[in-house]
Amino acid sequence: MATVEKSKKKKRISCLVIAVLVIALLGVLVKVGLSAMQNMNLLGESYTYGEAAVKDLSTYVNISGAVSSSSTVNLTSEVLQKVVQLNVKVGDSVKKGDVVCVLDSASLQEQLDKLKERAAKSADADAYNDGILRRTYNDAVNARNEAVAKAQQSAADAERTRDQAYERQKELVEQFNALITRMNDADAETQESLKPQADALEASIQKLTEQLPALDEAAEQARQAIQTVQDSGDKAVRAAQDAIDASKYSISDDTAAEQMKKLQEQIDSCTVKSTADGVVTQLNITEGSIPLNNNLMVIENTEQLVIRGKVSEADVLRVEEGMKCEIKTSATEDEIIGGEVKRIERIISSVDQNAAGGYTVEVAINKNSKLLIGMSASCKIIIDQKSDALGVPYDAVNGGENDGYYVFVGEPGDTPGTVRAVRKDVKIGFEGDYYTEITEGDIKDGDLILMQPPAFSTLKILEDGMTIPDPRISGQKD
Repeated sequence: MATVEKSKKKKRISCLVIAVLVIALLGVLVKVGLSAMQNMNLLGESYTYGEAAVKDLSTYVNISGAVSSSSTVNLTSEVLQKVVQLNVKVGDSVKKGDVVCVLDSASLQEQLDKLKERAAKSADADAYNDGILRRTYNDAVNARNEAVAKAQQSAADAERTRDQAYERQKELVEQFNALITRMNDADAETQESLKPQADALEASIQKLTEQLPALDEAAEQARQAIQTVQDSGDKAVRAAQDAIDASKYSISDDTAAEQMKKLQEQIDSCTVKSTADGVVTQLNITEGSIPLNNNLMVIENTEQLVIRGKVSEADVLRVEEGMKCEIKTSATEDEIIGGEVKRIERIISSVDQNAAGGYTVEVAINKNSKLLIGMSASCKIIIDQKSDALGVPYDAVNGGENDGYYVFVGEPGDTPGTVRAVRKDVKIGFEGDYYTEITEGDIKDGDLILMQPPAFSTLKILEDGMTIPDPRISGQKD
């Protein structure tokens, strides 16, 4: 009986030990599970990081725009005479004083010669002058009619070319459709043999179809050119008629002298010279034609190139003339080209008041930059800067003036793939747009600098001694 009771007691003790062991094991498993969940949350977090580095810090304002000339010259002529000689084309460089074109001065010279003859001998001067003017008028009428006829012929040729292209397209489509029908009714071997022919027809149709819009546009432009030539010719005819009408009035000797002076000035202006060094960027005349208006061509100064861009209302008061600039273009890739703020338009014109562009700033590009007019460029206007300063990302600096500033440095963690956030008190100096200077503190060039996680982070904010995943593996570099 005693043996049975002792056996039951041992059994109760064994069960108790087992229960305790089970409870302990469950506790360990729960702890391990919680730890694993915490590690999962930790490893799932993404941190932004940067590096401490010695660099040039700056604050700046960005503008962008096209490279253009600092000055533009419009070469004009008071007389609208036929262009008998054109010495330049778009893109040509010219010097001040170069003869760029010559206008027909024959009729003007005849008029001048007539007036000079009248001064010496007035007999039959009016009839002679009238003959010259009428000849000029007849020449203008003939020139207009010839120009209109040529324009009409060009329009007819363009329309014929277009119509032929459409007809050819139609023929090719019909051939293609017939061949497809033939292939559909044929056996596989025949279809395979006809396929190259079908592909060639389809390619021809595609190529011709792509040409049709250009042919349509050419025909339309040729048609519109008829009216342009007509208007130009009519203008020359009216000018000649006005000269005839004006000659009917008697003139005094003083008036004759004034007319001779004016005619000589007009003759001289028929030899058109460049008034500045630069490049021809726009040409409004062709050799053998009569200018449509007084603006013959545009010459832009390439010795001094500029960029004109917009600065917002918030930034314009920070910008001053003389500030240095850093310019980049896609053509020059990473090369930094120097410049300087030359002019600030501190007013928005009435035309631009509803625009959000801001105030216009003109930046002069350093000479010998190899940039060309029309290139797109971006420009940093340096507001302030400091060279060779130890800086950290602006967003990595915590604290304030009253309590002091500090940053978190990532030092090697206890396990691979982790770092430990170590708080280090610092003093700051120059504050750039993206980096802040560290003047005092245990920070050195190349240190891993940690940022606070985003507001929606599942973790607490960074704390001194906190272990986090190495952001260089899964984070985002600032």
